[in-house]
Amino acid sequence: MSEKKEIKNLTNLTKVDFQKKDKNEFKDDFISRSEVHSILSTNFGRISDHWFKFSTTWNYNAYQTFQDMDKYLILIYLVQKSFRHYADIHIIHSEEQFYTKEEFEIEKINLIEISEDLSIAKETVRRKINELNTDQIIVRKGKKIILKPLTFVHQRPKHSVKTLSQFLHICSKYLATQEWFGSLVEAKKIEDFIRQNFTLVWRFFFRFKIPFLIRQRKFFGDLESFIVSGTIFANNIVRLKEKYKNNPVTQNSEVNDLGQENFVGWAKFIILSKEPILGMNASSISEITGIPRATVIRKLRISEKTGMIFKDKQQLYTIGKTYKSKLKDLGKVFSENQIDLCKFVSTFFELYRNPNVNKNLK
Repeated sequence: MSEKKEIKNLTNLTKVDFQKKDKNEFKDDFISRSEVHSILSTNFGRISDHWFKFSTTWNYNAYQTFQDMDKYLILIYLVQKSFRHYADIHIIHSEEQFYTKEEFEIEKINLIEISEDLSIAKETVRRKINELNTDQIIVRKGKKIILKPLTFVHQRPKHSVKTLSQFLHICSKYLATQEWFGSLVEAKKIEDFIRQNFTLVWRFFFRFKIPFLIRQRKFFGDLESFIVSGTIFANNIVRLKEKYKNNPVTQNSEVNDLGQENFVGWAKFIILSKEPILGMNASSISEITGIPRATVIRKLRISEKTGMIFKDKQQLYTIGKTYKSKLKDLGKVFSENQIDLCKFVSTFFELYRNPNVNKNLK
């Protein structure tokens, strides 16, 4: 599929150089990223339920695709290449346009590049790529990889767009407390905007999500362990919020720290809290994550041995006591993820408020 064919069938997008906002050239039109960081990190305890609801939905659907998170990570890595391509040539596909495509060709890509970018062993990448090729999801031709129709069937975020829209709507609620942001944006308008400008928005979403998954994989050992442990962590947060009506961390962030100190303080509160928490059993975790109970139990045993997860006499799991010793490393992961999440939120609302992208603003 040539670039010429794509350009002929679709409308070109006016190029927007977001780096110019650093020079205050878009002062009245674009969002202050540092203020977004500060507001969202300060209020993360209040918006966390919506974030974890989205994350749980995304993780569940991602795992159900192949029952193999590494394979799914490789798949979305390949798909995001197409999103970047369309952005580079200033073309936006709607969700419907993108997922009715026949195929997409990625030139000059090799296993070493994928392995290094995703921090997955080369042999693992080779095995997963061969499996995708055998299943006719992709086709390898020398140094080219062709994404076939099944690629788009497996990757399409059928439910995630709606839950992400709800999360962004909640973010707008807190950002709307600032005059420079304007009024909050309804979830339905956000959803319509994402679906209409899908390849552009999802490109930035993957620019956040892929590094997020790489960090979690590195910290937890594999993505299935991250999903299992993350579900327990989310349960701790929900249970603590039942005891604390407001976000436990409310101090102001320094302008230059982008809110990470505030966020790390919030994470420390969750991990170090001595409040008794009702844990989760393996069956509940399996139901929420979609990961088979036997696999959940195996991952829990490994995490229990490392002290990251604690099992009580009722066979219920909570955050482990040894999390304290890993707090510095975990805080670093949380901080980097939070910074990237806030960047994505900032970029999304920059796109939403840009009349060259959002035609409804004209």
